Amino acid sequence: MALFGSFRKKEKEVLSHADYNIIFDNKVVEDSKIELVNIGLLNVPTGQIVVCDPLVNPGAAPLTRKIPTGKYPVKIYVAKTEKYGDRYAIAKLEIKADKADKWVMALREGEKISELKEQGDYFGFPVDAGLGGFFDLRSGVEYNKFLDEFIKNNPGKNFYEDFFEAEFKKNSNKPNDFSDPDDIGDWVNYQFPGTDLNITIFHSGFGDGYYPAYWGIKNDGTVVSLVIDFHVLLVPEE
Repeated sequence: MALFGSFRKKEKEVLSHADYNIIFDNKVVEDSKIELVNIGLLNVPTGQIVVCDPLVNPGAAPLTRKIPTGKYPVKIYVAKTEKYGDRYAIAKLEIKADKADKWVMALREGEKISELKEQGDYFGFPVDAGLGGFFDLRSGVEYNKFLDEFIKNNPGKNFYEDFFEAEFKKNSNKPNDFSDPDDIGDWVNYQFPGTDLNITIFHSGFGDGYYPAYWGIKNDGTVVSLVIDFHVLLVPEE
């Protein structure tokens, strides 16, 4: 899919068109103030990370690169734009606090760099519910069990409207005030009952689309982060 931007293509990796440190290290980028929102830790018991729209493709395959098991902060960088209001620009799973030297496209099994023929081609994930998310593969199994149980026990109900909408509202500006229908909350970090497994879900830039993820890597090969680029900032004009 030929979409935004350009990339530098190597034999075994594709580098992002952008250096996301610009967003992490500055209070204003492209005339938009940057706000950092910490949404808590993600438990990673297998080291296999799934990046997807959890309401549309909860069974998405994990990325091929594994990370050490542990619990890692999830940070959202919000662009407070003059024209479009607040937009989630970058979601980051912070594996280490170190700064990345390069940003390498994250791939799933079966995705081959040789298939990226045109400048600006990339692999990513489709968004059709205006949401993206990070979660561990084991949490994905638990999530799908949870979803199946909800459907079984609540025939005719909508999983978002009748469950997750209330979870998102808890993280709105006024969680106990239902008078403003637009104040619905932009993210959720949900822990499945009776487990230590959780899933993070958050709004996606300008909504539906097709978004890439990149590993933040140091020159010595250490992986320090995983980011989702929602194409709000640092987007090449072409």
